[in-house]
Amino acid sequence: MGRWEAISGEIKDVFYVRIWKRAWPIWAGAVALAFANIFMFAFARAIGVFPQMAMWGSWIYNLVGIKVDAPFIPYPLTPLHLDVHTMINFGIIMGAAMAALISQEFKIRTEDWRGYMTAIVGGVLMGFGTVIMPPCNVGGFYSATMALSLSGPLAGISLLSGAYLGGLFLKRQAAQAAEEIDFTALPMGEEVRKKENSFQPIMGAAVGLLLTIAAYAYAVKGMPKHAGLLLFGALFGVIFQRSRLCFASAFSGIFVSRNGTPMKWILFSIAIGTAGFAILKSQGYQQMHFVLPMGLHTVIGGFIFGIGMVIAGGCGVGILWRSAEGYVRAWMALIAAMLTSGAWVIIYGGHVGEGWLYGKPFSLGQFGWFGGALLIYLFLAAFYVLIKYVEAGRK
Repeated sequence: MGRWEAISGEIKDVFYVRIWKRAWPIWAGAVALAFANIFMFAFARAIGVFPQMAMWGSWIYNLVGIKVDAPFIPYPLTPLHLDVHTMINFGIIMGAAMAALISQEFKIRTEDWRGYMTAIVGGVLMGFGTVIMPPCNVGGFYSATMALSLSGPLAGISLLSGAYLGGLFLKRQAAQAAEEIDFTALPMGEEVRKKENSFQPIMGAAVGLLLTIAAYAYAVKGMPKHAGLLLFGALFGVIFQRSRLCFASAFSGIFVSRNGTPMKWILFSIAIGTAGFAILKSQGYQQMHFVLPMGLHTVIGGFIFGIGMVIAGGCGVGILWRSAEGYVRAWMALIAAMLTSGAWVIIYGGHVGEGWLYGKPFSLGQFGWFGGALLIYLFLAAFYVLIKYVEAGRK
């Protein structure tokens, strides 16, 4: 009996405690994210979440009688359950919720009105930034850089400057809030007792079962890409939730707190992905995939988006998986971002990529796939040197 108890204890430690109870090292999340993105690109497309969210905003406007096209031409107005790209976002939400519940980390987290207003402002800025840049930091920097799009490095520099400004705003806001606290008037808190029995793991397993059933239903209805992207999205949701890999804090942390460790691992993740994307594209596979328009709009949009993602508490993918964990602040930012970006055609008078505002896509693959990848690695190396320089305490 003791032997079987020991075996079951080891199995629980490997398959439950290490995966679901302990936080993953950030390097593990970065590496897993890179390979998941390579495999999803080989299957259908790379990760990017904001164009789908912009379409959701346009869909809401049309639902209430305001006629407006979705801003991104490749993501037209479509019933959400039939939109293949929306499956990634749905999967991220469900995967993160499943991980949060199984690990017993789900909780409705509220803030005061100032926190919600800050989140809304951040969401509005991200909404404008994503259609001007385009799209978001994950698609416009992470995946675009892997895809050898010159817009990727340009977006990264712009996001960094915006995140720096947003980080300074949050530091000032935190300092003001600390000054207002009267520690002598704080009530004594009650002792918090650990809850041994929780239904959260069971609920998480139910979410996982629902996810599996939904993917199977899409597959049997002849929509294998819907099924596949839903599962890939869930994988991304688990990776982000368990590793706490946050692009917003990675950007802002470089200058604000001089902690460049998260961004170093993101750069390493991009390096892995660049090799995979270059190999696939060199074989003629989706050569212009995620090669995005670039120009002054990339700089302006990235700067605006960088500010927004930091003060909102997460970028596009960040507010998705934090919403699934119960952060009301993320809900506010998500709604604001959807409605702002969804109204772009009314505001601008055209779709993203059309008209006077936008430049042309430029692929570094024009220098050869090896040459293009080499240029990306030089950019990543320069970015890494910048981080080390800042961490050393130099200005």
